[in-house]
Amino acid sequence: MRAPASIAAALILALAQAPLASPWLAPAYAQGAGQGTGFSMTPPIPGYSGGNAPASGNAAPATSVPMTPPASSGSAAPSPSASSTPPAASSTSNAGAAGGQNFSIPSFPTPSAPSQGSTPFAMPSGQAAPSSSSAWIPAPAASTTPADDTPARTQTSQAQPINPQQANPAPYVQAPAMPSPAMPSPAMPSLAAPRTTPPASAQAPASPPTSPAPPTWDMDQSSTGIELPGEPGAPAPTAAPFQMVPGRPAPVITQVPATTPAAEVRKRPDRFLIPQRRMIFAGEVASRAWVFYATQEEANRQASFLLSYLSAVVVMPETSRIRVTVNGQALIERPIAASQEPAHFEVPIQRGTLRPGANLIRIDVVQRHRTDCAVTATYELWTEINNEGTGLVFNGGRPPLSGGLDDLASVGFDQYGVTPIRIVTPGPIEGGGSSRVLRVVQGLAVRGQFPNTSVTIADGQIGQTPPGGLTVVVGTASELPRLMASVPNEARLRPITTLLEDDRLGAPTLVISGPTAADVDRAIDRLNAISIPRTDAVNTQTLYAPNAPLFDSARGVRLGELGVPTQEFSGRRFRAEFQIALPADFYAQAYGNAQLLLDAAFTAAVRPGSHVDVYVNEQIASNLPITASGGGLFQRERMQIPLRNFRPGVNRLWLEVVLDTESDARCLPGATLPAENRFVLFDSTEFSIGDFARIGRLPDLASFSANAFPYNLDGNPVAVVLARQDSSTLSAAGTLMSRLALANGAPLPIDASPASVTLGERNVIFVGSIDQISSSVLDQVGVAETVRTNWVVSASGDESGDVGSSDEYDNVLERFRSRQVGDSPPPPGEPRLDQNTHEVYERWRGSVQGHSSLYSIVEGFESWLERTFSINFESFRLQEGRRSLFEPPPRTSVLMAQGTGPTGSAAWTLVAGRTPEALAASMTRFTSDAVWNRVGGQAVAYQVASGDIERRDIRSFSFIVTQPLSLGNLRMIAANWLSINILPYALMLVLAGTILGCATALLLRRLGRPS
Repeated sequence: MRAPASIAAALILALAQAPLASPWLAPAYAQGAGQGTGFSMTPPIPGYSGGNAPASGNAAPATSVPMTPPASSGSAAPSPSASSTPPAASSTSNAGAAGGQNFSIPSFPTPSAPSQGSTPFAMPSGQAAPSSSSAWIPAPAASTTPADDTPARTQTSQAQPINPQQANPAPYVQAPAMPSPAMPSPAMPSLAAPRTTPPASAQAPASPPTSPAPPTWDMDQSSTGIELPGEPGAPAPTAAPFQMVPGRPAPVITQVPATTPAAEVRKRPDRFLIPQRRMIFAGEVASRAWVFYATQEEANRQASFLLSYLSAVVVMPETSRIRVTVNGQALIERPIAASQEPAHFEVPIQRGTLRPGANLIRIDVVQRHRTDCAVTATYELWTEINNEGTGLVFNGGRPPLSGGLDDLASVGFDQYGVTPIRIVTPGPIEGGGSSRVLRVVQGLAVRGQFPNTSVTIADGQIGQTPPGGLTVVVGTASELPRLMASVPNEARLRPITTLLEDDRLGAPTLVISGPTAADVDRAIDRLNAISIPRTDAVNTQTLYAPNAPLFDSARGVRLGELGVPTQEFSGRRFRAEFQIALPADFYAQAYGNAQLLLDAAFTAAVRPGSHVDVYVNEQIASNLPITASGGGLFQRERMQIPLRNFRPGVNRLWLEVVLDTESDARCLPGATLPAENRFVLFDSTEFSIGDFARIGRLPDLASFSANAFPYNLDGNPVAVVLARQDSSTLSAAGTLMSRLALANGAPLPIDASPASVTLGERNVIFVGSIDQISSSVLDQVGVAETVRTNWVVSASGDESGDVGSSDEYDNVLERFRSRQVGDSPPPPGEPRLDQNTHEVYERWRGSVQGHSSLYSIVEGFESWLERTFSINFESFRLQEGRRSLFEPPPRTSVLMAQGTGPTGSAAWTLVAGRTPEALAASMTRFTSDAVWNRVGGQAVAYQVASGDIERRDIRSFSFIVTQPLSLGNLRMIAANWLSINILPYALMLVLAGTILGCATALLLRRLGRPS
């Protein structure tokens, strides 16, 4: 039985080695050749999407072969060049590549085709392109091939296919510079035996390569004969691919040094435009608009717009688009195709598009899923803007800022959306130095309208101003030579506040100076002489445009005025966002409703079960089910939104429509493509709020973050007490005060050196590390004394924005490995440090308490009341129970708590960190818009590493009268207070009923007739 098998094998081998073997024998043999033909299960590697070979270094042998036959445009086949490798050593590889079909898995988008001068495979003019199934280029063979190493060397002479029908021979790169093969006659395909040619390294290329240096090929390494997908300068992977033929050794992967040609170096924006750390567009439709400021010189100079973004892999490029407009002028509208690495675009900006002053930029995104039609699949769609690659590039660089205070808004921010402000002072910050710093940063924040600031006090050697930052020099004219290279002459004559470019500090540099110290203070007063009115809107346009309308009384606003136009929609989940603002003395958390008067329509394709939802501050607040079949029209359809979902300050709302259709349930091929519109939202939809109670509360951190309430009421200087007079503590206080001034719309008067005997009767802000805060201050703001010893935050956790440090990751990985190997849990007597008090309490309560006990029944009833009516047993108490103090979690980065002073008439607010350095590093993230608008209650604990905020609700408070106590206002104040305190309300009802009954009985006895 073995002889026929041996004869058959020899026959197949002979046929494969024959020069005139029929091409149809090759595919079957190639599939069985396994490693010899270069087949591999390696998936596409990010960064290798075609293109020229690396500019320098050894080329990496390829490990994969396309597995899908590309389109063929002709049957002509070239005559392959001969190889110096003996036939016995290369017969296997040549047989597997002679005419085999080309199979490939869909890979990355195909780049543009290389020019003829940059590729060795450029076809002569007038010649037909070879067929993709029969065009093969032999790989360069080694000059010497030892006989004892034949199995490992045969792959170096394996033929390589080329597919001229594609824009680029993806998914593998082109071979190094080689002589162009002779083009065959179209009428007679040639399969003659290859001629013997010198090695590729000894030949001159037919067309000179355009790369700076030709790549060097290591022919002594075993290769599969097919090049890896790659781009110039991209390193080759080092992991060996999975082989389809068992028993064969994996090919050796040669590392290619990364060398990026100078022409492909990405431009860095001269000015960044993304006003926050991360900007992500999620869902099927999303948009965002904001305002940035430009100077006259920037508007006049020729500029280009850079856009870089990264998208989810499930986003379908054919139907997904991103659009960027500036002042209504469309700059970029491209398909979204950047799932492996960020996409980069650069377009010139027409003259006249940029304007001096405010410029409105808007980004609109439409995304569709590749395969899934379910509503849940829309949550997988996202596109994130790459901050470092998005911005403006000016010809000749960005013009330096030099001028007056009106150009402060054009300073901008860095790649994280933060404006670093460096304060340079001549002497120590004790005495009046700290007051000057806190006054200066407030004026800068209000005039610049910076979305997020980071204040640092410059110590030691001072370098150039960082991109998107501002350096501020404060001192008299005689002190300036020690701080900067060139001193303005005007500083010796009068108070000045001017922007300039300094050789030592760079640009922009703001100089605040004068002949004397009094002149410096007058210059600071000129800087702070600004106030942004908050009559009908809160200025938020540098983050979100348009500005948030202020609802200080009954008011209604159409969605068109909130930046939401009429939109038609053909997808599955529609979402439109807008924002509104409420005053700091908003007091309607327990009664009343806002209304959304919906104007919309849906087609007959929408089935019952679809619904319209309204979210307020990331919490669902209202729901409108769609129950009609055959389509419908909403005209002023009323949706009630409880006011308990709102807070003082800026509130984010979005309208979300979930559409259920039969076609999406079936999800046939092509169902995710855009089709007929199913839903339309009209901009005549109106959001309205009726009258609500207006009275302030103390403590209330939500009102404090809204507009520095109550520190902005009386106009007296705010006492800012620094726990220690050092640069870190002052930096943290400066960042905090700049945010408060921006929220207030005007700088607050500051007293940084208050007398301790007067603090009890004044509004005070305490800033510093927790171990330097006195016990009396902690007691007044409701923080436990044990926080000094229990607060064990690590410095890396404070300063890093990552979810966890490397040590923490290693600990989690070690615990996972221990669980995998079956390690037993710690003994019962050994304490476990990875549990908190709540977890231990729940575990012990479940073990010692039966499920059928009376206590469990009562507790379950309380839970039901709280879920259904937002009522718990605390609401039935007549007086406040025993006071409990707040203990922040151990990994807290910033602690903020508020209480009353010893006299009960002043507000005391504490802002503390583990150390002054950790507090200064964390304050920038804490005052960012995404975190600042979540501050509320009596105390909050913020963790930088996770981004979580733990709140302590207000237990007891005192009222602060801010509006006239009219009858209507008193009625609404009483309604809200009685809605919170249910037991007093019930007792008042009982008392009123009793009095009414007694009065009725007396009247009937006197005036009635006995029956």
